[in-house]
Amino acid sequence: MVKIKGRLYICPSPLGNLEDITLRVIRVLREADLIAAEDTRHSKKLLAHYDIHTPITSFHQHTSQKQTEKLVAAMLSGKSLALISDAGTPAISDPGQILVKACIDQGIEVDPLPGPCAAIVALSASGFPLASFTFRGFLPRKGMDKAVAGLAEIEHPVVLYESPRRIVPLLFSLNQHMPERDLLLARELTKLHQQLLRGKPAQLLDQVQAEELERGEYTVVLGPGQGNHPQPDVDLMALATKYLGQNMSTRDAADRISYETGVSRREVYKLLNKKKDT
Repeated sequence: MVKIKGRLYICPSPLGNLEDITLRVIRVLREADLIAAEDTRHSKKLLAHYDIHTPITSFHQHTSQKQTEKLVAAMLSGKSLALISDAGTPAISDPGQILVKACIDQGIEVDPLPGPCAAIVALSASGFPLASFTFRGFLPRKGMDKAVAGLAEIEHPVVLYESPRRIVPLLFSLNQHMPERDLLLARELTKLHQQLLRGKPAQLLDQVQAEELERGEYTVVLGPGQGNHPQPDVDLMALATKYLGQNMSTRDAADRISYETGVSRREVYKLLNKKKDT
């Protein structure tokens, strides 16, 4: 057996179905000197399934700088390290990024292996045009509504990760800021109870609550915006007159006009305030 030279291998692991792992990843996990896992208890189940007995250590978001330096030193001495996460590709919305960056800084070769990634799996089943897309991962714990409002201005598909306890607040916010946008909720991807739910935010909010689906991890794909190009100022002024004349609030009018024209909400809001002052 040829010994692997000291380097970092990024090894994608199954999202939920243990069969979703490449032969190359299995080989590297067996031949590496050490495996760094996000949760060793979780990863040991995968390793046991494939009869892999390589030593394993933890590397997660609370790993100390000292531990990071220790792993880097091992690779500098010629040891090979395989990095795995709980599910999917390490370093994608994942603390493994810290170790990857540390290796790059020290001139250690980083070898990425292909494999499962929840964002790509969900996108492939979305049916949305994917010449371009935005990946946002997990939205911030604080300021979710503000973050969602910013997503409304992105015309191409957007991919998010969300926990079961926050899926209802997310859908509520999406319904407030982009009620007509098509969504895909990919729940428990590749697992026995996988669900692909499609619809508008309000419809999916009702379904999640009615069927008590606040369990399991979610990958959320926002379909493309309406894609209307900005209209001339005269059209915006006409719409401003129309909606403000209906006693619509400035905020609601800005949301409506931005959605209909493709002009950013911020620009519309400025125009509405200017009109109110005249």
